[in-house]
Amino acid sequence: MTAIAIWRNDEVEGSPSLWAAADSRVSNGNGHLLIADAAKIFSLPIICRRPGPDGFFNQVYFAHTLGYCFAGSTLMGQNTYLGLVPLLSNLVSPTEYIPSIQDIARQILAYLKATFADYGLIGRSIFEVAVFGFCHKTQQLEIVLFRPELVQNVYEIRVEAHQNLRTHDFVYLGDKKTELSDEIANAFSGEAVPGRPISRAPRFVIEDRIASDKSPTIGGDLQLAIADRSGLRPFALAKPRVVGQPAAYMSYLGRELTDDLTTVGEARVAPVMIA
Repeated sequence: MTAIAIWRNDEVEGSPSLWAAADSRVSNGNGHLLIADAAKIFSLPIICRRPGPDGFFNQVYFAHTLGYCFAGSTLMGQNTYLGLVPLLSNLVSPTEYIPSIQDIARQILAYLKATFADYGLIGRSIFEVAVFGFCHKTQQLEIVLFRPELVQNVYEIRVEAHQNLRTHDFVYLGDKKTELSDEIANAFSGEAVPGRPISRAPRFVIEDRIASDKSPTIGGDLQLAIADRSGLRPFALAKPRVVGQPAAYMSYLGRELTDDLTTVGEARVAPVMIA
């Protein structure tokens, strides 16, 4: 399955953000590895257009990105994301309406209901979704969870909206829910150690679980992203070439970001590097 944590981070004074950390392993029902470098945190574009002088809706008046992540069926989670992107990146309004995260959540809920109506009775198609980021309507950070719940042998979608988030508030998606949620809560209430600030505790809990091989469905490498007023940004990790020596490289989903992966003509990919 997977392990994903989303939490409020206030280490930058006056600029709160939502951090998300996930593993990158995809396994079959028996825990056997299928993919070691799977993306599980995605950028969900919200683009709105108004009519231009020619009368066509071709003038962008609002563009923002939220975070989208899922745990469970990789096929269904990714397919739902791929279905949502063309819809949410092609919104139009003659009044220049800016959708709230709750508006977006209602549309996603309708899409998920249709998906589960078709596939909800198939056990391996079960997955849970979170959408998170800064809401320009409410001017606050928000997380919305969509989780399937079995009701009279039919899966229904339960929605959890997390608003008015405080420092270190978090949600968890994936395997070992109680165990890893307890570990994250304990890490937040513990003491910082060198190189491991409390504000990033869930990242280290998931990273340690990946390294330990304690859970066969959690592994691969760490994926990290941060959502704030500016949108969602993926982060690359700084990794030493030799442990204990200063030489390091940028890694994304376990891959070194070499020049050929980060050069697009005269432009460059600019994932922010984080230790």
